[in-house]
Amino acid sequence: DVDQDGPALVGDPDMGFAPLRQFGPTLIHHTQLKVRSGIHNKAFMMVDSPGMIDSPVSAGGMSRGADGSAIMDRGYDFAGVVRWMADRADIVMLFFDPDKPGTTGETLSILLHSLSGMDHKLLIVLNKADQFRKIHDFARAYGSLCWNLSKVIPRKDLPRIFTMSLPVSSQTGAESESSSQQTIGSGLADLHQTRDDVVAEVMKAPKRRIDNVITHLFDSVNLLLMHAVIVEDTRKRHSKMVWDSRIQEGGSFAVGIGLTALGVYTGLPMEFTGGVIAATILGVGGMHWFNASKLKEYEEQLTTSEELSASFQRTHAREVSDADEFTAAVWQRIREPLKIGLKSVGLSDFPKVESKEIYELNRLLEEDIPTLRRLA
Repeated sequence: DVDQDGPALVGDPDMGFAPLRQFGPTLIHHTQLKVRSGIHNKAFMMVDSPGMIDSPVSAGGMSRGADGSAIMDRGYDFAGVVRWMADRADIVMLFFDPDKPGTTGETLSILLHSLSGMDHKLLIVLNKADQFRKIHDFARAYGSLCWNLSKVIPRKDLPRIFTMSLPVSSQTGAESESSSQQTIGSGLADLHQTRDDVVAEVMKAPKRRIDNVITHLFDSVNLLLMHAVIVEDTRKRHSKMVWDSRIQEGGSFAVGIGLTALGVYTGLPMEFTGGVIAATILGVGGMHWFNASKLKEYEEQLTTSEELSASFQRTHAREVSDADEFTAAVWQRIREPLKIGLKSVGLSDFPKVESKEIYELNRLLEEDIPTLRRLA
């Protein structure tokens, strides 16, 4: 058996937790790794998160103060950490206790924001179902959980809610007799069946790993492809204005040089030639300053949410006309990061996206990833 503290875990290059540094030292120092021997299934890594509660600050792990600064009641961005872990997990299990079945605001916030889009690997579990004393209590807790989930799951049909209970074989004789007399554990034989269903889903995690990796690849390629297409469309519009400005400046400079050469060739007074040279320099310089200021304004305009949305509609006109929900969902995910990236880097410094690169991304989606699905 081995125990490691958070800094050792994050610093281990083979564990893959180094990116957790972005969430700050508080998370790292509150994290522990426990390696246990003698476990039948060795191909598992289980991550146990802290229980979710409502605090005086806010639900969700982070709020905003009066000055707009972030306030984290756990010392780190709890919602962000949950999202980071869930993205890399093969199965996500969200447990609800019988006494508070989904009534805490932090739990609902995590389900709405951090676990959105992960229905394919999310298991919702009503835990400790064998501790209810009456069937009425079980029904009330189950109904309360369904009611609270309906507030954050935008669907009429709720996902399946599993129940978890302590197996009778793990209880002592006195505990088993007490459980039979005081709880509904013995009255609902299917509690143990649903527990076996949960265990079976967990045991599928190693096999689902390949499917989840391919799904993650498919999702990442779609994000990258849309990002590249919209960036290239925006960059081309910016580049067009840059070249228009250069053509104007180059044309004005050529006219000035031509007039100067004409004056020298025809023997016009030096005052005229000097005036043409001065006017050319001042004119081209003033035009360059004016074009630079207009170009800066145009670049800021191109990186606004409205212009980026217009670029999305131009580059994905067919999907927009077909009301493609998947494409719209991908756009919603990349819109803000794309806006921030364009503003921070600048359109002038963005490299050109070659058509061959776009072709390769499309080939991945249309040929390579389906081949991987068939092989899996």
